[in-house]
Amino acid sequence: MKPKILVAGILDTKGEEIKYLAKQVAAAGGDPIILELSVGKEVGWADIGLSEILSVINKVPDELYKVDRHQASAYVTEAGIKYVDNLVKQDKVSGILACGGSMGASIATAIMQTIPIGIPKLMITTMTSGDVRPYVGTKDICMMYPIAEAGINRLTKRIFTNAAAAIVGMASSPKIDTKDDKPMIGCMMFGVTTPCVLRASKSMESYGYDVMINHAIGSGGMSMEQLIDDGYIEGILDITTHEIADEMLGGVLSAGPDRLTAASRKGIPQVIAPGGLDLINFGPKNTIPENYMKQIQQKVLGRSLYEHNPNVTCVGVTPDEAYNIARSMAEKINKSTGPTTVCVPMRGWGACDTKKPNKELGWAGPDSGPTWLPDPDKPDWSLRSKRFIDGMKENLDFNKSNIELLIVDKHMNEPEFADLMSGILADMLNGKWEKGSRNNLSYVQSV
Repeated sequence: MKPKILVAGILDTKGEEIKYLAKQVAAAGGDPIILELSVGKEVGWADIGLSEILSVINKVPDELYKVDRHQASAYVTEAGIKYVDNLVKQDKVSGILACGGSMGASIATAIMQTIPIGIPKLMITTMTSGDVRPYVGTKDICMMYPIAEAGINRLTKRIFTNAAAAIVGMASSPKIDTKDDKPMIGCMMFGVTTPCVLRASKSMESYGYDVMINHAIGSGGMSMEQLIDDGYIEGILDITTHEIADEMLGGVLSAGPDRLTAASRKGIPQVIAPGGLDLINFGPKNTIPENYMKQIQQKVLGRSLYEHNPNVTCVGVTPDEAYNIARSMAEKINKSTGPTTVCVPMRGWGACDTKKPNKELGWAGPDSGPTWLPDPDKPDWSLRSKRFIDGMKENLDFNKSNIELLIVDKHMNEPEFADLMSGILADMLNGKWEKGSRNNLSYVQSV
């Protein structure tokens, strides 16, 4: 059976390009279905015309022509999402291919973002040469740069033909053997928490789970939240939560305000740590906000500078900021209905947060890590950890039987900390977890 490929676009401006794409989809062995997303006028030759699409939101094309293009595109997007969702539910879509400029890409990718992961999605647009995050979102959307904005010529013919062959090829890919699939665990990782994540994930695999490790760079956290909401994730090792610091303190790797909410909403087991929360992430050094640079120069407590490479520069989180981050996290955690443990490593939160050089922990030296800030009352412990615990104690709802806070006398990247987190999650998934169950460990204190 030929794969059914939606070929979508604003046909009153990109009609010839869409026709050519549909022709090449057919030549590649697919069954093209032209989907009209026009906002200027209805062309009358699409397989699924504008009138048919708009009918699902009780609109007609004439209503589009009486509003500005922004509102018109909003109507088409809303209708397109609902119409395509119905096609997907009826198993009438094997893949979607779209072509357009900024508006066409905005409409088409908004539709793509609602299509389940695994159904091929390919967007051809010149917007690919810029920031594609708004277009890709949290879904498996491929984007292709067409060189030209419009026109059918010897160059664009080749590009469009490649795109057509690609979408048909993806939609015709071999079936996946799922008989050995295992329950999936989510896990968040950043370079500074890699030793902890790799050991903990290996432990979960030994317990019989597959592990989805997402890169905590903003999009990674957003994708994990979406995967949890979509039901793919059975439990999460939320080891690396620094995206929350970037959201609250203006860094470039924010996952948005909804980070750390899906697991609580779905009621799945979650084990949480402040991995990487000692850092606020920026691009090149000259992109760091002026107020942060002044604080670094004034040696404000905790406000250090770490140049990871020419394109990545990090600023240290102050103890008071760590306190505020903990309070914010606690408010989200309080909404959890599933078993939830927050593990706080008192000797550092990642490779940059180390008292002395230690390659096993991720920092080769020659001195202490660039964000290390000792607690004056207990120099082996981090002052950030102390203030983080203060914030958790003030806001976390300890009356809830499903919520626990652990003070751990270890560094984030020590093997014992990784084993603690994976062991707790395994117990939660097996229904064996209870508050205080790790108090038998000399380095663990349950609050």
